[in-house]
Amino acid sequence: MFEPSIPAYDDNFNYDFLVALVLLGYWAAVARRLHRLPHARTAARLRRSSRRLALAAVVGALLVPARLVTSLVLYGYGWHFAADRLLIGVPLVALPVLATLLVTVPALRRLGRPSPEDAAEADAPPASPAAAAAPRVSFPARAVAVGGLVSFVMILFAPAPPLLVPALVSYGGVALVLVVIWRRHANRVRDGVVRPLPRGAARVRRVAVGTAAVLVLVGGYAGWDWQTSKLPDDYRMTEQAMTYGKGPGPVDHSAHSHGVGLPDRPLTRFTGPAGKPDKRFTLIATDAKLTLSSGTTVDAIAFNGQIPGPELRVRQGDLVEVTLVNRTADTPTTVHWHGLDVPNAEDGVAGLTQNAVPPGGSHVYRWRAEQVGTYWYHSHQASSTQVRRGLFGPLVIDPAQPGPAGVREFVVAAHVFDTDKGDTSTLNAADTLRREAVAPGTPVRIRLINADNFRKYFTLAGTPFKVTAVDGGAVNAPTDLYRTKLMLGGGGRYDLEFTMPSAPVRLTDLAAVGAGLLLSPDGQGELAPLTDGPEFDATRYGSPAATPFGPESHFDRSFDLVLDNRPGFYDGQPYYLWTINGHVSPHVPMLMVREGELVKVTISNRSFLEHPMHLHGHHVLVLSRNGHRATGSPLWLDTVTVLSGESYELAFRADNPGLWMDHCHNLQHAAMGMTMHLGYEGISTPFHAGRATGNLAE
Repeated sequence: MFEPSIPAYDDNFNYDFLVALVLLGYWAAVARRLHRLPHARTAARLRRSSRRLALAAVVGALLVPARLVTSLVLYGYGWHFAADRLLIGVPLVALPVLATLLVTVPALRRLGRPSPEDAAEADAPPASPAAAAAPRVSFPARAVAVGGLVSFVMILFAPAPPLLVPALVSYGGVALVLVVIWRRHANRVRDGVVRPLPRGAARVRRVAVGTAAVLVLVGGYAGWDWQTSKLPDDYRMTEQAMTYGKGPGPVDHSAHSHGVGLPDRPLTRFTGPAGKPDKRFTLIATDAKLTLSSGTTVDAIAFNGQIPGPELRVRQGDLVEVTLVNRTADTPTTVHWHGLDVPNAEDGVAGLTQNAVPPGGSHVYRWRAEQVGTYWYHSHQASSTQVRRGLFGPLVIDPAQPGPAGVREFVVAAHVFDTDKGDTSTLNAADTLRREAVAPGTPVRIRLINADNFRKYFTLAGTPFKVTAVDGGAVNAPTDLYRTKLMLGGGGRYDLEFTMPSAPVRLTDLAAVGAGLLLSPDGQGELAPLTDGPEFDATRYGSPAATPFGPESHFDRSFDLVLDNRPGFYDGQPYYLWTINGHVSPHVPMLMVREGELVKVTISNRSFLEHPMHLHGHHVLVLSRNGHRATGSPLWLDTVTVLSGESYELAFRADNPGLWMDHCHNLQHAAMGMTMHLGYEGISTPFHAGRATGNLAE
């Protein structure tokens, strides 16, 4: 039930980075020395330098197995963590190093032996420097340096699978450069005389030309990346390329235009049911200046003037109607029901399932509460800023049949606000300790929501407890936990249950140890926060139970998603981009499925931060984590937090037709490119996104 320790991915990545950097620098220096070897002033210097460089080449060759080892260590995290290195990066240096050992080192040894011509006078000029200028002496080492440069750059701009095109570009580019170098080597000696090295003005000109060429190449690429990164003012989120993954190919879309085959259906058809609602709510979005429990102020946008927004509590089976009224000064907004598999048109994504509601406008959402558990709602228009400022609230769906009476519930939403004192962590907008009186023997349930971008760690001190639900899904046969640290990714939820003891119990967000929730029989007392303990692993907690599909099932379609980061531009601004399969939104190919298909998705995180990946409209079953099958209670999630160096295998049934966002719920990452879509064949959207439309989902 506790998370097994795994080696730090960041550390192993850095080791590989360091070895690649040392290899590049070392062989660049060796190649330069070998290139200058024919210009040794004396025969003795040429012999000494030859012997030293032969040794240097042998020593430098050891960097290749070192790079192979660091690559294989990364391979231990999964194939996608090392495929580019093992198929492209390492061979680009290993092959020329092998040529250096087989060709260059023997040549250097011959050059290092005394010859009859120069043995009599050690200080005499070399009798035949042309032998030291032969291509076999320095060309292989220069090939190592070129391959090392490409291999190093690939670490910074890691290609995503499939690797055929990156491999062709890398090998082809290196081959072209080496052809140019070879031609220059072949022209070094004419009539037995080695061309002199450029000096003075000639050397300055060569350096200037080389520097200018590099600047032109780098500047040209940067200019192209800057220009092409600019987002259109008006576009459809579903205009990007499509991928069907492994499985049956796409239907013939040309037939659709002739009225044959699968008809085009706008997602606006997939609305909530008609009829008299069982529950009605009104959410009024307003600008607000709110004060936290410490007196710290927040320049907020709030639902109904409070943070979090009002708790929406309904019963399973209820037909729910929520009216959003926008009374902000200049903030178009929407409401998304995080974790609820509502009909597509009710999903609340600006530019995909609806237009953002302008100031003075309103919008009605209708859906049936078919699930049970802890959920939340939040804006999905410019969500990276609107949620941060307060447009979110809790949503609880109780079972159709009432549970045991007397349970005391606390719904706790953890969030970080921008305040007049900087970033401030809160629990229900309280940044100080909240105290509540609970009689001993009372069943207690804490519904814990992480409404922040980053993972949070929580502890519950003073009593054993159970995690009875994850992302709203009930845990089968939960067991008691003691002094356990709970990691909860952005957007995720835990239900914690225990029986109130006669002593205090304290819930602590470890990002704000001074805050928290303290329960005691009289609402008083003290209890030091628990700050450490073994980490909870939901994939190994509880007991197995039957599921409609599992690891051994036949999957109709499967996809691989590689999460990564690289430097670049997004919408004309320089960023460290967050990518999916090497692309950023809106250019990430859409995952295409057919209704009824069983789908498997493998997610690998090669970046340096965790990514809570949230698929709208569906719950996924966790099949494995880091290559180890999930052995606990069936784990159904709507938000899967993939830590750096981790991989997950997930499965879901494509049973909710529409066009759905699939994005990192670190909303800053989503806003900078880590967003894609799941599309059902034959479904379209009439809505547009972009600055000109006023629809900005992230």
